[in-house]
Amino acid sequence: MLGESVPVQFLKENEHIPYYFDEDDVLRIFSICHNIKHLAMLQTLFYGCLRASELCHLDDGDLDLKNLTIRVREGKGGKDGIVFISNECAATLKRYLEVRPPLEIDGDYPLFYTDFGRRWDRKDLYRMFITYKKKAGVEKQGGAHVFARHTPATIMIAKGCDIRIVKEVLRHRDIRTTLRYAHVADKTKREKYEQYLVL
Repeated sequence: MLGESVPVQFLKENEHIPYYFDEDDVLRIFSICHNIKHLAMLQTLFYGCLRASELCHLDDGDLDLKNLTIRVREGKGGKDGIVFISNECAATLKRYLEVRPPLEIDGDYPLFYTDFGRRWDRKDLYRMFITYKKKAGVEKQGGAHVFARHTPATIMIAKGCDIRIVKEVLRHRDIRTTLRYAHVADKTKREKYEQYLVL
């Protein structure tokens, strides 16, 4: 407005391929987890493709085991959404709820709470995940976000899932965000390479 030039710094476009765990890594992490609460949290995080903060904010009323869905309230950008869970995850959650008494915290009934009677936070969840990742002998880079967001997207795309479906499952606003996960596992690339590059 005053005729002055104002330098504006733009963020560089991120061209890095996201880290991810393969199916064997995920199964090893699940198999090493013998604490029913932690297993329920990890499976809900993975199968729901949830962000850490979203898992921590879940209440009992958000869970619909009959329809295998979870309501996410005020996710990223304040956006609500419905996420799917698998039959395996629902079975684990049922076992968890059978032994976990409901607890009221600030007028709400959190789905997961700590042994100290408070909601989990992202840092606690990260530490818990890293503990099981190390116990499972998984040495790849990545924490809970890689486990719950990058990994399911990569697995779905490697198995032939339409990128538009992955976008909806991850609840991305822009498909360009989802396209970052459109890399496929080396094993899948090798199979397709050998199938189609034949003389």
